Amino acid sequence: MKELLFKNLFPYLVPYKKKIVGTLIFALCLALVGGAQVALLKPLFDKGLSPTSSSREVYLLALQLFILGLINFPCRFFHFYWLRYISDNATCSVRSQLYQKIVKLPVSFFQKSKQGQLLSIVINDSVLFSQGFRAVIDLVREPLKAIVYISMALMADWQLTMVIAVISPFLIAIFSISGKKVKFYQKDVQYDHGELTHHISEGLFAQKIIKAFNIQKFSLNRFLNAQKKYFDNQMKSTFVEEMAHPFVELIGATAFAGVVVFAHYRFKHGLTVGGFISFIAALALFMDPIRKFSQANVKLSQAKAASDRIYSILDLEEERTGGIDEISFNKSIEINNLTFSYGEQNVLNNLSLEILKGEKVAFVGLSGSGKSTLVNLLLGLYDVPNGTIKIDDNDINNIKLNNLRNLFGYVGQDIFLFNDSIKENLKLDNLAMSEQKLKEAISISYSDEFINGLQDKEETLIGDRGTRLSGGQKQRITIARAFLREPEVYLFDEATSALDNESEKVVQKALESVAGNKTVVAIAHRLTTVSNFDKIFVMQQGSIVESGNHKSLLEQNGVYSKLWMLSNS
Repeated sequence: MKELLFKNLFPYLVPYKKKIVGTLIFALCLALVGGAQVALLKPLFDKGLSPTSSSREVYLLALQLFILGLINFPCRFFHFYWLRYISDNATCSVRSQLYQKIVKLPVSFFQKSKQGQLLSIVINDSVLFSQGFRAVIDLVREPLKAIVYISMALMADWQLTMVIAVISPFLIAIFSISGKKVKFYQKDVQYDHGELTHHISEGLFAQKIIKAFNIQKFSLNRFLNAQKKYFDNQMKSTFVEEMAHPFVELIGATAFAGVVVFAHYRFKHGLTVGGFISFIAALALFMDPIRKFSQANVKLSQAKAASDRIYSILDLEEERTGGIDEISFNKSIEINNLTFSYGEQNVLNNLSLEILKGEKVAFVGLSGSGKSTLVNLLLGLYDVPNGTIKIDDNDINNIKLNNLRNLFGYVGQDIFLFNDSIKENLKLDNLAMSEQKLKEAISISYSDEFINGLQDKEETLIGDRGTRLSGGQKQRITIARAFLREPEVYLFDEATSALDNESEKVVQKALESVAGNKTVVAIAHRLTTVSNFDKIFVMQQGSIVESGNHKSLLEQNGVYSKLWMLSNS
């Protein structure tokens, strides 16, 4: 727990140290106010409600109770308001740091991770983690209250108070055992919550496939199995938590029973009714901080489990941030002896080639030949482990990733658009973009052909991943988006592979319009889209087996010629 408090949780609380001190001061005030209210019970019953009491005594007691109530109001408000303020701010800070970390992680991390687990850590674990602070304050406030109430009980009758000393070891044993068991179960509970979130996420994104294959029942069963596993583990933790409470209350009831018997003896030796009621009130109130102390231990166990999952992300190695700051593309992209593997076998084998500035170069071949992997390496999504890729003699492993990626305008086969307007999807982070530049991008990508027909034009909301647009319309938006980045090199990764013939022609026309005199590196499935390129590389099992322009490759009557005949048959 020390690691949770001082290493993990403390950094998020430092900005609020003044409020934390204030919270602790008000916690002490609340404990003292509670003690003072208990202390007033003895004179209230012995004098204030006595037939022999004077009006002055009654009014004085009433005034004291009223003043305590007035003091309690701001103490309670600021204590709990600041507590929630700090806790909720800590939650936001943790989430921000997690999201900031996630966007800096390499692509390889996401290939091995489940989206639902990440969502659960960011949304759910961040709350449980920050609630650890509230639990820490509870662990300070509740013992203070307990000490004050014991003091009041001692003042009322020290002999009766010895009952608390008898029951204390039993209470400590309950808290210790239940806390350890809850901590043990919480790791599984929070992991299973992530699995449940993952299945929900899959079900939402796979609705088209679920309906097309009539696998609603299959999808539901996957969800129900994940939910049952989460429920079963949650119930194990709940069983321990809820079992601890009646045990505490049983011990409290036993203590009360002993007090009643012992009080019969104490009444014969000077104990007054007011003193007894004051003692009973102190003992009853003492059980409340004990109960809350137990709950705080449970929350702290949950926070520890959440902390472990959060820091399993925060401690991951990020994409490299160092490298050459200023980079331009004036001559060529040179690839020498490039070999790359995702794990088991090589995807690229000893690849060597050169792309000159201004050239339009295409890579063609069957699926799995390594074409898209080459695009991934150019974008710096993976480091180059064997061989080199150089841009104007600068090894891309030594170029700052932001600067490297700014050289490229990427249009891929997997289209992603934000659930926002067309305009915002084009502007992205460039808030200063002029309307004239925006109109140019829309026009040059032929997006105006459909945008002008929309009621809200470029302000039209396009839904999750652009679901309100057709495939061709979405792709033209991504082309306009790439154009607005003003890149040195366009990367087209099978940008028309998922489109029908009519949409393909429009998109192809847009690609050619946007490319202009820029350098183009295209991955092509349909050879007709690259037949006019300067150079075509034919790939097979990670190697280049042929290269040349369309005409010369056909004359070789080799792999390209066969692919051409297949695509036109």
